Amino acid sequence: MTRDEVVGQLKSLIEEGEQVLSTSHTVNGIIGGPWVNSKQYDLWRAKSLFILREILPVNQQGEISRLEEKSTSLTSLANKMQSQLKSALSFIQEGIISVGEGAGSDTDELIQRVLSSFPDVIDSLRRRHSGRPSIDITDEYDVQDILRSIYKSLFRDVRDEESVPSFAGKNSRVDLFLKDECRFIEVKMTRKGLEDKRIGEELAIDIPQYREHPGCAKLYCFVYDPERRLKNPTGLINDLERVDPGFVKVVVSR
Repeated sequence: MTRDEVVGQLKSLIEEGEQVLSTSHTVNGIIGGPWVNSKQYDLWRAKSLFILREILPVNQQGEISRLEEKSTSLTSLANKMQSQLKSALSFIQEGIISVGEGAGSDTDELIQRVLSSFPDVIDSLRRRHSGRPSIDITDEYDVQDILRSIYKSLFRDVRDEESVPSFAGKNSRVDLFLKDECRFIEVKMTRKGLEDKRIGEELAIDIPQYREHPGCAKLYCFVYDPERRLKNPTGLINDLERVDPGFVKVVVSR
């Protein structure tokens, strides 16, 4: 992530921490506490630990390790986590901790070029020497496998099936995660029954959930449409990119 992206993530987590701390309460007849709302705390804690692990030098992660071992939602632990977030933000703003420049326009251009040229890649793979059997692309898992192979040659850390925080009770995994570049790639391939409306609905539900992942600065929704089943690809692109402008980029290849 870039410095600005890290600062933005930390500020957002600090604001969320204030909301968590506002739920602090005690329970009559029960010794201990006070506690905060466990559902809000657990999600906030997971996101906070992730980003702190990513940006803090190893020699400054002692307190993080201790917080990682705790799972109870005590207000005192929430306060310690909030203090860690504020300290990390202060250290970055004062230049005590340096944050890399991360992904930029060149990276995004490369990601998009691979997605846009995917049909050409498939055409090349099908034209094999000496009449050898063609490579068939039957579903989005085949698309995902090929994209992973391409991106592994371009980026250092490409991960499959990255877990994302639960959202409205729904757990999910994004197809590809370019970790150092902080980019998600969600893959769809059209088929009978999976066309404009359904693809749009599925991705629109996923977008807010992916937004919650602290390691994602941008989401690419890739739709491979070799049989040209999409009736209005431009409308699909516009509708999805309006869900979260600047965060979502939709690429349709046919």
